[in-house]
Amino acid sequence: MIEDRDRPESNEFLGARPRILITNESTPEEGRTFVWTKMGWFEREEGKLGAVAFTPVADSEEELRKLVINADRSADLFEASGEFKKMVTEEFLDQEPMNPDSPDNYSEDEFEE
Repeated sequence: MIEDRDRPESNEFLGARPRILITNESTPEEGRTFVWTKMGWFEREEGKLGAVAFTPVADSEEELRKLVINADRSADLFEASGEFKKMVTEEFLDQEPMNPDSPDNYSEDEFEE
């Protein structure tokens, strides 16, 4: 469980590696995965053929927690670690547009393969 909920998020992650939260601490690939950047929270989604996309879902950790609890009252968020954290970070950095104002670099048709 995330203990430090009062820390400011607005500038903390500027220039830093993305923060990764998961809903299944023992088997991260089985739960939901969320990535924080200065642009907000994104959910990692894997397509039928393994294509990965990140969808914006919340602007704050409080908003993200509400989203997760509304979907499953027993759910909680945990910090990801190890190889899973490294993999998700690399996936996210590989897909993040260079310019946050630019359109997405993939189409929904490609994701649905």
